[in-house]
Amino acid sequence: MYIPQKKSRRAVFSAVYSDRKCVVLQLTTAQQTAAFLWAFVPGALIGLLYLLLNIIRIMSPPAAWQIFIGDILFMLAAGLINSVYAISQTEGKVRLYVIAAELISFSAVYFIGGKPVIRFVRYISSVIIKIKQRLLRKITEQIKRLRSFFAGIMKKCISKQKN
Repeated sequence: MYIPQKKSRRAVFSAVYSDRKCVVLQLTTAQQTAAFLWAFVPGALIGLLYLLLNIIRIMSPPAAWQIFIGDILFMLAAGLINSVYAISQTEGKVRLYVIAAELISFSAVYFIGGKPVIRFVRYISSVIIKIKQRLLRKITEQIKRLRSFFAGIMKKCISKQKN
């Protein structure tokens, strides 16, 4: 038997009454607000995960198939995070305000915190590559000197053996 509630300024929700039970079909306004505010956490986690994936891609550029696999794993992880949150906070239902909060926090993490971090990582990566190239150049120069030194010694030894 369905008994409608009077409309008031308070949270309005439908209820189904059976013998002694009352089953609430909707979340209260307080629960919806809490779900909205807590939705910033999984959005930020997904943003940090994406930032970590970008840092890994910058530090060691992957092949095309590795990018594909990484993107699929990221989407699976993001879906898992969203599913766990939806099950724990919104009774397993997809709610628009939760998605909006996750998108806001993801965007905040990525654009406000992530872009400068990515710029910094690119700079550090380029510095490391330049240092690596200079070291390799110096090492190859030393190897060439040693090679020419030993080549000279070998020529002297060979010329002494012929004489």
